[in-house]
Amino acid sequence: MNLSGSLETPERLRSGSDSARARVRPEDAEVSVRTNFTLLLGLAVGAIVLQSTVLRQFTVHGAHLSLLTVLIVWTGLRAGSTTGGWLGLISGLIEDALGGSGANVVGTMLIGYIAGLLSVRFFADSLPVFVSGVAAATWLRGTVAYLVMEIGIGERGMFHRFSHELFWQMVLNCVVAVIALLGLRIASHVSLRRPV
Repeated sequence: MNLSGSLETPERLRSGSDSARARVRPEDAEVSVRTNFTLLLGLAVGAIVLQSTVLRQFTVHGAHLSLLTVLIVWTGLRAGSTTGGWLGLISGLIEDALGGSGANVVGTMLIGYIAGLLSVRFFADSLPVFVSGVAAATWLRGTVAYLVMEIGIGERGMFHRFSHELFWQMVLNCVVAVIALLGLRIASHVSLRRPV
């Protein structure tokens, strides 16, 4: 540490030092890495197919698990509002093309965009932030879908069933969010321990 007040360049910052040549991984330097949107879109399509085929039979009090909501919130928190919003928009269009009656596109885009706005204020890997984000996103997406069905399409009398299912869907999505984030943390720690 240079306490004398001189303007010498510290040893660690000189271009010829060994520490400057050391390879710094983005995780260690806390530098944002650009996300692979094609991979995220593939994961979103896989989540849509999985939740509309295999997971369709799995319900808790009438509520279905939404892997897509968890993925979009994670993407928004990790990659920002642009990537989260676009992934939500495209995923919502795909869901609506498979029979969502137009109720998914607005909700999925909103949750991706809003989660991306939160990415500048919170740590993306914070478990309470992620779980709270998934719970809020589930509520927002469900409320937007309900309003589209009630006002736009004209299906009346669904509020009681909707509110009951939405609560259980929030619980399911939050449990999956905890499992997913803990799984990602374990995987990153295992990969860090491997010799390079």
